[in-house]
Amino acid sequence: MASQGEGNVGLHQLLSLHLGILSGVALQVRPHRLVLEGIRPRGSCVVSGVFWLLQEGSSQNLAKHVEEEARDLGGESFTRFMDSLYEKIHALAESGDVSDNLAAVRAIDELIDVQLGEIATKIAKFASCLRNVFEHKKDSEVLINASRALGHLAATGGALTADVVEYQVKKSLEWLQGERVENHRLAAVLILKEMAENAPTVFNVHVSDFIEAVWVALRDPKVQVRERAVKALRACLCVIEKRETRWRVQWYYRMFERTQDGLGVNASVDSIHGSLLAVGELLR
Repeated sequence: MASQGEGNVGLHQLLSLHLGILSGVALQVRPHRLVLEGIRPRGSCVVSGVFWLLQEGSSQNLAKHVEEEARDLGGESFTRFMDSLYEKIHALAESGDVSDNLAAVRAIDELIDVQLGEIATKIAKFASCLRNVFEHKKDSEVLINASRALGHLAATGGALTADVVEYQVKKSLEWLQGERVENHRLAAVLILKEMAENAPTVFNVHVSDFIEAVWVALRDPKVQVRERAVKALRACLCVIEKRETRWRVQWYYRMFERTQDGLGVNASVDSIHGSLLAVGELLR
């Protein structure tokens, strides 16, 4: 049986934790230490504890802790816990700190396969959060990781994510066809690659539009955008190859024509590079 002194230490730790969370000051006993040492504070304390792990660069324990809460809490208590968790993810995603943004994206990716109440609710919350990341964040690492999380969500959610995929594909094509915004252009090709790989049935409907739009990114002034665009093209070609359609030959011929357009005498270096990247994919 624990001594009175041990009980007082535990109470002091929990009180310090609550005060630290409310005031935002640095803690001597940090939330994730309480979680790892087996002191299981409830509700927002656990949410703060597991997210400290993420911000420290360790996401592998997040799903474990959330699953433990799912077992220990029930009904309204677990619903409140999940609401707090979603709010924390959203806050990290909206932060101006890149490390916070990465923590939010890692949290989403880690929790996609975990049973968290209503699946449709989880998909809607995560999809909304990722959509905001693509809209507003400019850091390439954040966008790359967010696109992978979106691909994971699409692959796992199946029919439940069809509307999410449809929205993201259309928005990405819109970003490619509209005025150049560098982070949107990068996000667009990252998203399109993931959707082609992880939701080919929905993506297949948009192949013709993709073939027309991708050249904008393949000739972008930024090398990173061009290199990511050719990966999206590769994923699209895999979708075309696996589907018997009377449009296939026409699509291949159209892509070949566009590569020739970018190799003209007056073509820019960016255009020549993008066309050569496309030729390489067509010859695979």
